[in-house]
Amino acid sequence: MKAEVIAAIKRGEVAIVPLEHGYGYACDAFSIPAVNRLHQLRNDPPGIAAQVIIAKTAVLDGIAQGITPQVRELTAAFWPGLLTLKLLQNQSLNWDLGDGGTLREFAVRVPNQLQALEIIEETGPLAIASAATSGNKPVTRISNSNGLAAFDIGEIQPGPLSTVVGLKGENLVVTRVGALTLEDLRKVVSAIELASE
Repeated sequence: MKAEVIAAIKRGEVAIVPLEHGYGYACDAFSIPAVNRLHQLRNDPPGIAAQVIIAKTAVLDGIAQGITPQVRELTAAFWPGLLTLKLLQNQSLNWDLGDGGTLREFAVRVPNQLQALEIIEETGPLAIASAATSGNKPVTRISNSNGLAAFDIGEIQPGPLSTVVGLKGENLVVTRVGALTLEDLRKVVSAIELASE
């Protein structure tokens, strides 16, 4: 199953991969047709950007810019895991995650899911989105793969969403509290605020 998924992604196709708390659609983050197909499968409205998952923190230096020491502290503490960072993309990248190339930021994380990490190690950065259509509960069991290559590990237990942290200037701001609380984050970086604070 893993080999089929890796081959499909390398061919520029969308595949189904397991994540911590549900299955996701995944494709080569640099394949614009594949990213478009991912959004079609989810019936996403125009302008929605897919998240990016990478296998190790070191990859950030190639795809993001303006990485602060505080960002590095968070990645050291919480990756792999349910921490999503919104960072400025490297301006030399030729990708479109579904936003028409209008967003300067992108969302990225290292998942804490062994099979997903094994796939990313072979394919490079993946664009990913829940295999559920927008607004629906996560897909925890594959009942219909829509003819896509799928890495089926059986039923996945549901759980919390990732916590999303972005940069506002040099400051870190939590835009969504999920698996990691503000207190968890402040144990590593004290100067971090909720977006509403």
